[in-house]
Amino acid sequence: MKFAACDLGSNSLKLTAVEVTSSGMQVIYEDAVVTRIGEGLDRSGQLGELPMSRTLEALATRVATVRALGVERVRCVATAGMRGASNANTFIQRVLERTGVEIELIDGLREAELAFMSPAADFGPGPVLVVDPGGRSTELVLGTLGHIEARVSLEMGSVRLTERFHKSDPPRTEELEASAAFVREQLEVNAPATNPKSVMVGVSGTIMALLGLQLGIDSIQELVDTHEGSPLFEESVSRSYETLLRQTARERLRGTIIPEGRADVIVAGAQLVLEIMRHYGRDRLYATQRGVRYGLLAEMRASLALAGSPALD
Repeated sequence: MKFAACDLGSNSLKLTAVEVTSSGMQVIYEDAVVTRIGEGLDRSGQLGELPMSRTLEALATRVATVRALGVERVRCVATAGMRGASNANTFIQRVLERTGVEIELIDGLREAELAFMSPAADFGPGPVLVVDPGGRSTELVLGTLGHIEARVSLEMGSVRLTERFHKSDPPRTEELEASAAFVREQLEVNAPATNPKSVMVGVSGTIMALLGLQLGIDSIQELVDTHEGSPLFEESVSRSYETLLRQTARERLRGTIIPEGRADVIVAGAQLVLEIMRHYGRDRLYATQRGVRYGLLAEMRASLALAGSPALD
């Protein structure tokens, strides 16, 4: 049996398709594209027509691709990029009519739960602290394999921080100081406590981009194929941040792993990751791209097992 899971975030759309066997899941297709459906949401309270249009086209193309590969079921969840949008149902209906896929709009705690599942399995049994810095929200989840002890979803991410604080390109010193102060305050008040023995794991496009900068790799596919699960060091994040904040968005594109749709928000993303690592006193975290959609895939495989599917025999 083949099925697919899609994570529709505020900045990027990620879709993974797998073939299920008795021994596990084999990835048969994986892709990510920056569509920024949450662009301007804080300002207007609505999803814009252009972000909806480009996101719909990207999703429809990828759904058609995986169905041509024999995928029987596609699940798609939408997170902070659509939470709070007064016209979210309009977009959900358009996707359903165009693709037959019904988007599930999930809250921050559900997002945190899904983001935790695969890292807990890969880096556990625990304790594991999963950090998922997204475009409009950041999830922090502490627990062991099969048990979440604490989880929070904070309304701060690379897109939200950029739109709120970084008005200049490159951002001015006072803009950077204001966003850093905001992040620190949110962490001091809301971040769950954890013991120093927990393994910190970072899950997001921002995390993988920072790992690519650390390793000098400009291909995301090469990075995922050869360095999935590698350590990302606080010293490296700090060095990348200090370099990026002095560049314009266009300059950040030259010869690096940073795609066009992330170049304007990567400074805020790097700052966010750096402040989280410093808050917890960590000199490293382990970088993975197996986040929310892998949690969905695990749930889908588990449902097959409960149903006694012959695919698992």
